[in-house]
Amino acid sequence: MRFEILPGLPPYGPMAISFTQYGEREHREGLVVRFYPRMSEPWVGNFLGSMTACTGVFEHPNKSDFIVVVQGAGCIVDPEHRVVRDHFASDIKEIFPLPSIGSIAFRRLTNFIALKADNSKWDSPRISWDDFRNIEVHDCSLVGEAYTPIGDAWVPFQLDLLTGDCHNGIYAQDMARAVPVQRRWRM
Repeated sequence: MRFEILPGLPPYGPMAISFTQYGEREHREGLVVRFYPRMSEPWVGNFLGSMTACTGVFEHPNKSDFIVVVQGAGCIVDPEHRVVRDHFASDIKEIFPLPSIGSIAFRRLTNFIALKADNSKWDSPRISWDDFRNIEVHDCSLVGEAYTPIGDAWVPFQLDLLTGDCHNGIYAQDMARAVPVQRRWRM
């Protein structure tokens, strides 16, 4: 294992590097992770979160970086250089490691994103008006139900995990049926 989640900030040794919205000026404890880089000394990072309950640390599919998700806030950490390479989401609700296709996918409030082993990523279109349920992964596809307020319904959809293409996303269907309204101003 090249990382460990600690129960809190270590009381001894070098100070943890704080990866927060306010950087070094913010002094509160978040998710504390010790990294064991391949070519440098171990170090500790302190990560603060966002707005959901989803938290976890995963090896990036590229096998050199890590993905840290704290209360829905996701970032890519380069352990050798002790830096966050990218902040990629602030509303992650669920994580789907996909080692068979060299990827990791993330459910957000209304869409999905994925990070791939070649350091590329995809963002799906908006699929739902507000949240998902009954999600299952089958080989290279993800199926589930997306919410629409039109009829207060849950509608099935299918997502291609290789490309992020969505079939039957209810949000796009509802928007395609929408009728533009022109407002006429009277004086």
